[in-house]
Amino acid sequence: MASPARVQENLSLEQFLRLPEEEPPLEYIDGRIEAKVSPQFKHSMISTRLAEHLNVFARLASHGVAAVELRCTFAGRSIIPDVVYLSEEHILVDARGCLEDEIHRPPDLHVEVMSPGQTLKRSREKLAHSTANGCLLGWLIHPAQEWVEVFRPGQRPERLARDGALLGEPVLAGYRLPVAELFGWLYPRRTGKTDLPPAEGNDPA
Repeated sequence: MASPARVQENLSLEQFLRLPEEEPPLEYIDGRIEAKVSPQFKHSMISTRLAEHLNVFARLASHGVAAVELRCTFAGRSIIPDVVYLSEEHILVDARGCLEDEIHRPPDLHVEVMSPGQTLKRSREKLAHSTANGCLLGWLIHPAQEWVEVFRPGQRPERLARDGALLGEPVLAGYRLPVAELFGWLYPRRTGKTDLPPAEGNDPA
């Protein structure tokens, strides 16, 4: 899709979706067009490894599929979560049995991974919107400060302790990823170790 400077204002969602894709990708949020922040290495590592981890579990359990940066259009928005998981019953195929390209529903699991230049307020609002409109589970991951918040419909976000774990219910029953293991992916030379040093920094505005 065209860059924000070249996109006319006041586009409807239908008009936005007819624009050609372009980098960086754009999102349509409540009538606003916003460019996604380009991911840096920590962000990319967490997103990639998490999608792989989810897919290994899903294949063994005969469930759905996880994907990185898949556009989802629902409830008046067209967004690109950092990682999504779609249950098998929500993966549409055409008459040939081939995957349908466009996703017009909320993901079953919506994951946002913080990058420099993003704000917590915007990321939290995205997850709150998704879980208020059909998404069953949301995770907000902050690689720099090494914490995770869990979003569920009708509940306040829950911040997990470092000895806690991300649980897949009700989307992926039995799935469990310790927080220490998640952030251990950021320390490639500490193979097998899950004791992480204290994270530094304050929450961005």
